[in-house]
Amino acid sequence: MNSDQTPSSYARAGVDEEHEQDVFARAMRPWLARTKVRSPMVTQITGLASGYFATLMHIPPGPPLALTTDGVGTKILLARQANRWEPIGIDCVANNVNDVICVGAVPLALLDYMATDRIDEAVLAEVARGLYLGAEQAGIAIPGGEIAQIGAMLADAAGGPPMLDLVGTAIGAVPPGRTPVDGSRVSPGDVILALPSSGLHSNGYSLARQALFEAGGLTLADQVPGTGQRLDDALLAPTRIYVRAAEALWEAGVDPRGLVHISGGGLLNLARLAADVSYCLDELPPAPPVFDLIAAAGQVPAEVMYATFNMGTGFCVVLSPSQAPAALDALRAAGEHPVRIGVVTDRPGRTVSLPTAGLTGHGEVFAPTR
Repeated sequence: MNSDQTPSSYARAGVDEEHEQDVFARAMRPWLARTKVRSPMVTQITGLASGYFATLMHIPPGPPLALTTDGVGTKILLARQANRWEPIGIDCVANNVNDVICVGAVPLALLDYMATDRIDEAVLAEVARGLYLGAEQAGIAIPGGEIAQIGAMLADAAGGPPMLDLVGTAIGAVPPGRTPVDGSRVSPGDVILALPSSGLHSNGYSLARQALFEAGGLTLADQVPGTGQRLDDALLAPTRIYVRAAEALWEAGVDPRGLVHISGGGLLNLARLAADVSYCLDELPPAPPVFDLIAAAGQVPAEVMYATFNMGTGFCVVLSPSQAPAALDALRAAGEHPVRIGVVTDRPGRTVSLPTAGLTGHGEVFAPTR
């Protein structure tokens, strides 16, 4: 069955990623690519309108600065439904700093922007606590931000908690002596290590909500089968922050060739790395039970699941085989549970193959391997 014909496809759930990327490439990227920095202080900007994890801005004699911005998405609707706001504050930090470290930078600070239909002190305090907890994990400051009351522009939230959106913009810097990472040095035979996610993180919630609640008829109070965990706890688990793990690699003398935040698009994010190679992920760890529940409740095919969700992998490290033992030791010492999930192949085209799932992906989609 074609995934676009299933009721629980991501497009049917309101997020058509392929169309989004096509329209962005035609309607927005040409204009963004024409923008220029006028100041002579900036000698180079790397990654402008490229779709990479973070953009590097070079202002000699200082280190290259890494810039990125991201939000929390429709996970906020579940936070509102459960009236639990702290996780989305952590997510706002995590989504940004996890992108900053992909270019080899150290996150330094984040500015937050919250749009809301009305001011609710208790809700704002919980969001702020989440931002603080995320900042503590990431080792960054949040020196400022903005709150905008735009009730006329948001969905009607009468009779319940406020409606809001939360976005962050982070800045980092590449330490002296460290070469920025863009994946151009990735080579056939390189090893791919994976760090586990805490669950869905902040991606795929439009599809998850449709599959679980509309198609499956479940509630936040239901349990994830075989776990004893309530569905609200599984879905609102904060996004993991991988800053300490990345720094542990550098401190151990490991020189990663690719660092990949597995966010929207799942394992297809490996294809963002610059080298014209492909990735064979032949030892994927089992996906946590919440993903099985989503697939079963919404009858979501495997190709849609893997193109939408992280399926239990939150971050990947690509490095030479000779450095894999040191990397595994450093990551374990940092409290991580790394696993080797595959290798880089010499096949051009930046495809991602999942032999155990019978899928091959390119661009924004997976399809059954032929």
